[in-house]
Amino acid sequence: MATLKPGIYEGVEPEEYYSWDAVSNSRLSLLKRSPAHYRHGFTEQTDAMRLGTLVHTGVLEPLAIAQRYVFMPNYANHPDNVTGTGARSFASTTTFVKKMEEQFRQLHFDKQIVTKSEYDLMIGMANALAACQPAKQLLRDGKSELSLVWEDSCGLLCKCRIDWIKPGIFADLKTCQDASRFEKSIADYGYHRQMAFYQRGLQAVGIEDVHPWMLAVDKTAPFGVRCAPMAEEALAVGRREIDELLSLLIDCQASDSWPGYESPRQWMLPEWYMANALGDVELTFGGEAFSV
Repeated sequence: MATLKPGIYEGVEPEEYYSWDAVSNSRLSLLKRSPAHYRHGFTEQTDAMRLGTLVHTGVLEPLAIAQRYVFMPNYANHPDNVTGTGARSFASTTTFVKKMEEQFRQLHFDKQIVTKSEYDLMIGMANALAACQPAKQLLRDGKSELSLVWEDSCGLLCKCRIDWIKPGIFADLKTCQDASRFEKSIADYGYHRQMAFYQRGLQAVGIEDVHPWMLAVDKTAPFGVRCAPMAEEALAVGRREIDELLSLLIDCQASDSWPGYESPRQWMLPEWYMANALGDVELTFGGEAFSV
């Protein structure tokens, strides 16, 4: 969008936000893999991403669920579902089921179709978050899905979309396989960098003194929840990574060079694996044997 201007935008639909031509944390995550990944952009949305978007809507914008989503009925169980010979069928591959599903898609062309199981998962996660007192308090008396655009100090136009914000706090909601190990997810997916990037954007548009929180909820029953602020030490690492990535992006744009992966001099085992393996090695020093 050539007319996109820095500022705070409320009530922006996700599709419009995604169309904005500005640097986002998600694009920086691609850049961290390689400049070639950044230039290529995103592939199709995965099932996990679709479920995450559904949960965000159900938890943070519940009134928008009916406007954006509808779940496909199970036409296989319909009494009119019969085979070509007229026998009662419960299969989902019959002509009747295919015809009904196509009619349903045409009728709801303006909505995203999800399965009933995905919808039930969203309800389970939303109920778990509502039952968690820290999460319930955090998601009270605030605004959801606030879109920001700013001209960064490096000169690049940037954007972010805040899940939830209230005085002194902004929060991001994540669905995960195992919230008890969410610290690993923070490192694997760069959530510390995401929170630092969002904080940077908020400060750029004049919203100071807001600290990031993260909510993690399991995608399977009983939908465990963890809720906590991001440590300042983690944010400091994130800020450093942002500066490095933005600098790399500027260099790639200036040279129009978008390299892929760098090859190692030789393949090695990960450091953690080597450390465990070497623990079984016995060395001799000063005539005494010991393990490392």
